[in-house]
Amino acid sequence: MSSSSIISVFRITLGISILFISTLSVQEIEAQSAVNLSDKFLHFSCFLYLTILSWLSRIISKELWVYVIVLAYGILIEIIQIYIPYRSFEFLDIFADFLGILAGSLFINFFKDLYPKY
Repeated sequence: MSSSSIISVFRITLGISILFISTLSVQEIEAQSAVNLSDKFLHFSCFLYLTILSWLSRIISKELWVYVIVLAYGILIEIIQIYIPYRSFEFLDIFADFLGILAGSLFINFFKDLYPKY
């Protein structure tokens, strides 16, 4: 498989992932504690995944912009949730998103050290 084919697969996967995460972010959830650790872990995991997948898809050439755009997406989701009656805006969600992006950037830099030609 050529590198352009692999990048195309990453781009398609990224598009599907964004649609899936966006859909889940507006769904009604059971009322639980405002600081639910599993919810924060889910935010962390999703944004770790999105950061790595965004970088692999090579849509944006500047690595910093990948991080900025993924974080902006997380903030946008939280802002949209202000207007959904059964959802709410939480700064801790954005913080968990940020930590996922940070972990993704560490993984990316580790990967680049192992495979400098990628």
